[in-house]
Amino acid sequence: MTTNQQWLELSIETSSELAEAISEAIFPYVEGGVAAEQLNSYDRAVDRWEEETVTGPVIVRAYLPMDKTLEERRQNVEYALRCLNLVQPVPMPSYRSIAQADWAEAWKVSFKPLRIGNHILIRPSWIDVEPQPGDIVIALDPGLAFGTGLHPTTQLCALAIAEQVQPGARLLDVGCGSAVLSIIGAKVGANEVLGVDTDEEAVRAGRENVAQNGVSNRVTIEHGSFDRATGVYDVVVANILAGVIVRMLDSGLARLGRQFIFSGILDTQVHEVSAAITRSGLTLIERNQITDWVCLICRANG
Repeated sequence: MTTNQQWLELSIETSSELAEAISEAIFPYVEGGVAAEQLNSYDRAVDRWEEETVTGPVIVRAYLPMDKTLEERRQNVEYALRCLNLVQPVPMPSYRSIAQADWAEAWKVSFKPLRIGNHILIRPSWIDVEPQPGDIVIALDPGLAFGTGLHPTTQLCALAIAEQVQPGARLLDVGCGSAVLSIIGAKVGANEVLGVDTDEEAVRAGRENVAQNGVSNRVTIEHGSFDRATGVYDVVVANILAGVIVRMLDSGLARLGRQFIFSGILDTQVHEVSAAITRSGLTLIERNQITDWVCLICRANG
């Protein structure tokens, strides 16, 4: 790569709900990963994390090399965003050019530490932070952006894992993505964690993040779905989509666990997921919510 290389920075201001969907959609066409920067933190003027609300937007940033691939990459990015726009309004990116000398710093500046609740701290691997007493620190490299912790469902699940997983527990993370929830489970005391995902790129990124955080002796990431699991797990977490959770419950997911954490569920979809929970012989014990996103915590009867 020459020192006079020029880069085209694209930036999109959006909500935390859409940031990870946008990041995942454009990731194949950009260089070096996708950054999602939350401009403001959660409102801490409340007593319970379930009542926190998002107070600011998220800026998604990525970079395209200004070479012969530029126009094709840009067209692919904008096509991916138009496809997302069919589901929910998505703004088109704004662009600016930057020189190679400024690219590395511009690329890294958008990745900032993110605190979830009082004791979970997610940081870029190149940024040292001074943890507070009791902090659980997770180091993530960019790469694939899903599972960075920005999305409300990731935050809901992270906090539920911190509450539900006891030392020595077995944890199953279905649709593990970046493995951030698997890593949190290990760091709060799970002795055996299995993360599964049907996306091979997610499996690769998840394994790298597990190694980066020094929990490879307790966390295994495998390609596939919950049928890769054996035995009974103390906690099963599935942060996917409501329809997928329903299908998994109807296909026997409930037999694998004692406690369940389900998210990726909009408040308008709670009824159908709750019906599947009941059909599966589980009991709903807790519902938590951030904006329109819901996390359901269940236990196996008996």
